[in-house]
Amino acid sequence: MKKLIINADDFGLTNGINKGVILAHKKGILTSATLIPNMPAFKEAIILAKENKTLGIGIHLNIIRGKPVSDPQKVETLLNNKGNFLTIYPFLKKFISRKINIKEIEYEFSAQIEKVLKEGIEITHFDSEKHIHSLPPVMKIVIKLAKEYRIPRIRFINEFCLSFSIRSLKAIIVSYLNKKMKETILKAGILIPDRFYGICESGRMNVEKFKKIFSNISPGITEIMTHPGIIDDEYKRIEQEYGPYYLGKEREKELETLIDSDLKDIIKKENIHLINYGDIK
Repeated sequence: MKKLIINADDFGLTNGINKGVILAHKKGILTSATLIPNMPAFKEAIILAKENKTLGIGIHLNIIRGKPVSDPQKVETLLNNKGNFLTIYPFLKKFISRKINIKEIEYEFSAQIEKVLKEGIEITHFDSEKHIHSLPPVMKIVIKLAKEYRIPRIRFINEFCLSFSIRSLKAIIVSYLNKKMKETILKAGILIPDRFYGICESGRMNVEKFKKIFSNISPGITEIMTHPGIIDDEYKRIEQEYGPYYLGKEREKELETLIDSDLKDIIKKENIHLINYGDIK
């Protein structure tokens, strides 16, 4: 059977992102969203999640943008001089230099998970901002927490792009890191999809690209990562405060794509069953 998860990252980032996620679920083909616990529209996202129980809710673990959920004094190596998380390249530089305290990552991740659980949300799975959980030491933390909290599902990336670009290079690196950890993940009893799409065409997922993916889906479980949303002043303010996203109006285009009626018809034609991570048993 061909099973498909269509996940929206960044749920809880802004009101505009939240609107896009819910619209893509109610009127479109979105089945899942990952909640980002340390951003301004988190509380609204919680309310919306409870109102839309057919939307699977995971956690978008985040130590790359914004402020920590935990005590800042206990995650000092993850922060810059403004008390914000390091952005991706400063983080990686510090991580490679072994100046990041790994225990602080676990402490912050635990705080983010606890914050979501306290809201009464049934968490389906874990992924992360900038796929930071793909780094083997970070993946080990996520595996540990997945077992401790009995949420044994993690995004697993194995994507290779047809043309060469910065995105394709990113897909190669992240997929390689995931492959290195696959045996460890499976031995721990963690459930993962069989195939992943989303890095190669991130922000450029139009109807034709979805159609191509749908026609190539094989039996098993596939995840497609998306970023639907509406760009508003709050989004621009977050970029000014915490650093720019590579996605802007592309989020609105992806939202338009996800609610395109043609895609529902093709899913039926291809005999694809839409699920969320909570359906992986």
